[in-house]
Amino acid sequence: RAFHNYESEAYGPIDLHRAIVISCDTIFYKFAYETWLRLGGLAAKSDAKDPFVHMAQSFGLGRRTGIDLPDDGSGRIPDRSWKKAYWQETKDYYCAKAKDGFPEVADEDPARARYLTQLSKENCATGYQFRAGDEANFSIGQGDVTVTPLQLALVYSAIANGGTLWTPHVGKAVMSPSGQLVSRVAPKKAATVPVRKDVMRFLQKALRGVVTSGTGSGAFAGFPVPVSGKTGTGEVYGKQATSWFASYAPSDKPQYAVVVVVSQGGTGASTSAPAVRKIYDAL
Repeated sequence: RAFHNYESEAYGPIDLHRAIVISCDTIFYKFAYETWLRLGGLAAKSDAKDPFVHMAQSFGLGRRTGIDLPDDGSGRIPDRSWKKAYWQETKDYYCAKAKDGFPEVADEDPARARYLTQLSKENCATGYQFRAGDEANFSIGQGDVTVTPLQLALVYSAIANGGTLWTPHVGKAVMSPSGQLVSRVAPKKAATVPVRKDVMRFLQKALRGVVTSGTGSGAFAGFPVPVSGKTGTGEVYGKQATSWFASYAPSDKPQYAVVVVVSQGGTGASTSAPAVRKIYDAL
């Protein structure tokens, strides 16, 4: 299948900084496809040398954050081992659907029923394979990738502070009913992300460019505090896209990381970015 940019015009030759600023998916598809081929394509058995999987996990994605609340989502980093395990769990279902042809869909949408049947045949026979499309989707956070807003806030905090992941806490201290300090909640370092300083500086500059001249510029036009961030538009079949904006501010001396996600909210630029602006305005 063909992989395209999301509602994007053709910009011609651009560098990586510009690709981030204008949210050009196809450059990252290219990186992903070339990496997938270099690792052995369909023949690759391990994720050990996959830079996409390694870096996502290094930023804390795919595991719980450790926040002091009863529920803490781990999200999902769908690597090769996950793909194989998922296939083992769903193989019987897909094999059965490949035979019956989705009659519950065929009456109203025969074209989609044919597509789902073909997909089921492939998943039944070779659903364990980590395909080129899996790597391409992974590279922009689509496909089987799931991330919580809190996880993404921690990722952007680490980018803002130069590479340190911190364990999140709800409060700074425990107080008695009379207002006396009982104990402080000490910050706890979770990890250091393996990103070179020059690469981190490049990323910080690009995320600032998103707000000054890229997909986030409209939402933050005239805002007096420098904000760095990234729009995100998660496509969902049969529904309006999921709107994301992840950010930190002030860009030069970061104090806050703010992430907004709106289910079926449309593009990140149109819905979540204006909401983030209002949060910074209040802060």
